[in-house]
Amino acid sequence: MVALAIMVGVGVTLWRSMSMSFEVKQRVGETIDRYHEGRQVMQRLTREIRMAFLHAPVDPNQNDEGPTLHTQFKGEEDAIFFASTSHLRLQAQARESDQTEIAYFIKERTLFRRESKRIDDKPDRGGAIWPVVEGVKSLQIEYWDDAKEVANDAWKRAWDTDGEEKDLLPARVRITLVLDQGEDRPEIRFVAQAAPKIRRPVTR
Repeated sequence: MVALAIMVGVGVTLWRSMSMSFEVKQRVGETIDRYHEGRQVMQRLTREIRMAFLHAPVDPNQNDEGPTLHTQFKGEEDAIFFASTSHLRLQAQARESDQTEIAYFIKERTLFRRESKRIDDKPDRGGAIWPVVEGVKSLQIEYWDDAKEVANDAWKRAWDTDGEEKDLLPARVRITLVLDQGEDRPEIRFVAQAAPKIRRPVTR
């Protein structure tokens, strides 16, 4: 009986130890996956912003190539849309180029991405929308105005190339993405910056 009791005690201890090990392994794996999600999102977003551009205005009376194209860079604290040369053509002979319209926005704690493969006269509409990452606690996007003094007030909460920042992209864009892991786990914070390579409008 004593030997049996010892064996049962040892078995229970081993079972608890293995159960805790599997639980820790699962939690670590989930955290690694979460970091991977965040890094992939930030890498893609910063790459696309670096390749943002603006078309120079075209006189409608001298344009015989169809509807006038209109590009715009409009950024808010938790949303952004712009034209970029980061599109990858996946199908041979597809009527696409490297130019595309891209938008990111938050809805119900999910970060969504919209892409329109063709640039038209409505940069804030059209294209396909799909979720990028869920469980977003917060998304903060800031825009550096190099015309101001080097201080915190040079970071603006909004940027509109059809408004105050006419025909000029921000010198830098800073993105802060915070992902939630649950009530009993710490949040994961990612911070990155991207500088558009071409800030002034280009001609076709």
